[in-house]
Amino acid sequence: ESEEESEYVLIDLDEIADFDLIPDNAPFVLSGLDTINPVLLIDNKIKLIGEYQETVGTCLVLSK
Repeated sequence: ESEEESEYVLIDLDEIADFDLIPDNAPFVLSGLDTINPVLLIDNKIKLIGEYQETVGTCLVLSK
């Protein structure tokens, strides 16, 4: 048996000022995760081009 390995991506959107313009249930597409500049398209209107940064320390992710 082979073990399945999971990899998580943390998306930091703290610098986005116009979150009020994005509905809570807006559809999104995250593409290009295997490139140096992944793309997040929100509600088919807002296109964000990102970059990877290595995490220093540990990230703790909690769900509601």
